[in-house]
Amino acid sequence: MTKHDAMKAFFEPKVRELAGTMLNFNFSPESPDAISIVTNYSDKVRKKYIRVGAEKEYGFAIVIIKAYSTATDDLNLEAMNFAQAFMDWLDQQNKKKNYPAFPENCQIKSMENLQNMPNLAGVNAKEGLARYMIQCRLIYFEREVSDREVK
Repeated sequence: MTKHDAMKAFFEPKVRELAGTMLNFNFSPESPDAISIVTNYSDKVRKKYIRVGAEKEYGFAIVIIKAYSTATDDLNLEAMNFAQAFMDWLDQQNKKKNYPAFPENCQIKSMENLQNMPNLAGVNAKEGLARYMIQCRLIYFEREVSDREVK
């Protein structure tokens, strides 16, 4: 299982619980209640340890599409609260040390939100949709695998 597979498998049950839909990977459709994970970078080295491994980052964004309103109702507030609840859930998983199942040679140190509230990343007024984005990163240590271990 790759790191990307692990990320999708980790978030998929929560997306089904919240939206009743499949998690999209590196694609964000313009449809209400769609939730996607979009990768920013993977294996970015933070600190290298000679002959041992490296501390690395996996950067990603959670993109949530919700209905948008220009009326004086609470639809936009409800959408923002929905996205904020997803951020809160991610913080809870980090506190519990409940992380994606990365390969055996990786040890996850933390999974964190990079902002304190969801970002309203765009509005499609014609379709009545808003895009909320949550920037995140996962910090992990990846042990170097020797040639003997690969065989």
